[in-house]
Amino acid sequence: MAEVKASLLLSPASHYRGYQPLGINVTRHESGFVQDWHEALDLFREEDAAAVKAAGRPPSVLHGPNLWPDQLPGFSTALRAYIDACLTLGEQLLRGIALGVGLPEAYFGGQLAGPAGSYWVARVIHYPPLQQVGQQQAAAAAGGEVGREVQLSCGEHCDYGLLTLVNQDPHVTALQVKNASGQWVDAPPLPGTFVCNIGDMFQVLTNGMYKATLHRVLNTARGTPRMSAPFFYEPCFEAVLAPAPQLCRGQPPLFQPIRYGSHLESKVLSNFEL
Repeated sequence: MAEVKASLLLSPASHYRGYQPLGINVTRHESGFVQDWHEALDLFREEDAAAVKAAGRPPSVLHGPNLWPDQLPGFSTALRAYIDACLTLGEQLLRGIALGVGLPEAYFGGQLAGPAGSYWVARVIHYPPLQQVGQQQAAAAAGGEVGREVQLSCGEHCDYGLLTLVNQDPHVTALQVKNASGQWVDAPPLPGTFVCNIGDMFQVLTNGMYKATLHRVLNTARGTPRMSAPFFYEPCFEAVLAPAPQLCRGQPPLFQPIRYGSHLESKVLSNFEL
């Protein structure tokens, strides 16, 4: 397995796709934060750089092929099927949400975030138990705040795009979300369900009606690893997102237009210590 991981190693040359070893991810990327304690396989929508250039679109360090784990029989096939199913589910959720907020059913589709162009991200994440579970980690697991020097399985953050479908290991409660009262609460795995997080871009599109979900992961279970397979349903890379006029209620929008690809690049390129 070590040889497989080494062959899939994430780097700038791999367009930030592939295997991310333990300790190189810093989700809370501001100065002074400790690295996260998880390893993962990161996949994005595949884009051929030559095709992007031929279409007159700007290049990106993120565009390229994925490093699929083809050495493991059946794994890549299962991942591709899972991604296709999540794209279908994500589109259906967006249609329902659009109707729920009074927008046309297909408002979030097409060149904005249709499944054919969604710059989706899929991750398969292994969270070993934290190396150290001291008083601060235990306090965090109980809902407390923690300082920059405290290692978490994944530091507090909001996701970058529209919707995140979190498929959790059923045996470990480690995901926490911050509720509207500012309290950290557990999001335990429930059989047959996904946790659905709201991302930055959905907050923009809905002019703040939907708030991006601040969340973190702490696996404090001794001797019990946690697996998670989150799928990130994202806008199209070149989509420029702005609040829907219908949701501004005649008031100035709360957010300026933003190109999704630029937002994604700013996040990914500050997320690793390579």
